[in-house]
Amino acid sequence: MTGPGDPLTAGERDRYERDLIAFSDRELDRLGDVRGRSLLYAGGTSPVWIEGLAERLGPSGSLTVLDLDRESLAVVREGFAPDDLPLAPRYVFGDVFGLPFSEAAFDLVYSSGLLHELDVGGRPDGPLGALREMYRVARPGGVVLASDFVSDPASGVPAAQVEEETIVAEVARLLGGARLFGIGPAARLEEAASTAFPGSRVERHPPFPIRHLDRLFLAQPEPEGLGYLSPDAARPLRARWQALRGRVAREGYTRPATATVRISRV
Repeated sequence: MTGPGDPLTAGERDRYERDLIAFSDRELDRLGDVRGRSLLYAGGTSPVWIEGLAERLGPSGSLTVLDLDRESLAVVREGFAPDDLPLAPRYVFGDVFGLPFSEAAFDLVYSSGLLHELDVGGRPDGPLGALREMYRVARPGGVVLASDFVSDPASGVPAAQVEEETIVAEVARLLGGARLFGIGPAARLEEAASTAFPGSRVERHPPFPIRHLDRLFLAQPEPEGLGYLSPDAARPLRARWQALRGRVAREGYTRPATATVRISRV
């Protein structure tokens, strides 16, 4: 449903949402048959993903949603009516680098689009601390599945989404010192996972196009926080942002590939 200020028509919004659900289904299908299992959705509050996970787990399963943003947790909790889902998710405030759960608490631990958003400043092993925590709370015989976007260095020009998130990450670094892991090549994940978890696998998947992302991108303002930077710091980032807007207007909003880290708990 569209509302005032929505840059998409009702038909465009419907196509966009159907594509988003199809992308979610592609990613969540990698979990396999999880009916009746207990699952931790770590570091995400996407309603589309929560609904997809709940449907796959079924009424006999259990779903715990963890995020470090209290407001996002409250919004997603209030967004579902009691009968919207086949189970009642548990919403928990917490940090993936120090999960507030006992060892072997879940059959499966899942994340999507989390790793590149992690602040790894002061963490020489990057996101491995989060993956180790996810592994710790998975039961023996269970699985940790962490999916994220990856870049393709051979392409020469990064996908529009990669450039957008790179600019946003640089604004965060300049404002508060955050050093986000960011979107990088799949080989970076493969090297990290194989070092810490022998026998782990990283599966690569092609980009999944979602219609009308270009319209949504062009309708949004410049990155939050850019206006708080000094003129000298903001100028090159604002130029990159305007260049990206021009590119998206000409070529559309391109998306990167994804990669899934699969770790079996022993």
